[in-house]
Amino acid sequence: MKELSVTNQAVVCAYEKGYRVVNGNVISPFSDRTRALRLHIDKSYPRYRFSIGVDGRGRYSIDVHKLLAYQKYGEKMFKEGVQVRNLDNDSLNNSEDNIVLGTMSDNMMDRPKEVRQRLSVGASTHIRKFTDREMEEIRALRKKGNSYAALMKRFGISSTGTLYYILNTDYQTKV
Repeated sequence: MKELSVTNQAVVCAYEKGYRVVNGNVISPFSDRTRALRLHIDKSYPRYRFSIGVDGRGRYSIDVHKLLAYQKYGEKMFKEGVQVRNLDNDSLNNSEDNIVLGTMSDNMMDRPKEVRQRLSVGASTHIRKFTDREMEEIRALRKKGNSYAALMKRFGISSTGTLYYILNTDYQTKV
């Protein structure tokens, strides 16, 4: 196994110090076992976090779902290609039955179909050369009798395969 990142080292340190996730809450080893720590939500990607001091090297933020995964699976969570998953796609749900390990593909497939479609269309839209409107115009001009050569020249299309694709698929940016 490769050397752990600082973030993962902090997770291990928190576990070794006695921090535990119980019913989605983090219990500190330095207080009575009934009081949960105050968690904060990371704004860049909604998830619960808390921070601890690590061996005099400063404070580190720890993701609650990662501490829970380490608590459940130990070193397995650090294997190459393994990710911590929220089965219900709710990144704030840190219940024990919602946190599992899997691959990036598993993690993506946890998302609802509509969300996956929206994300894939959004990603492909950034690399597309033509808008929906331009593709409709190309199709309309072809139906009016414009040749492949004329359409390719007018729209700067360098491949007949690209033009064929535009003319013969109903690909749109709207799902």
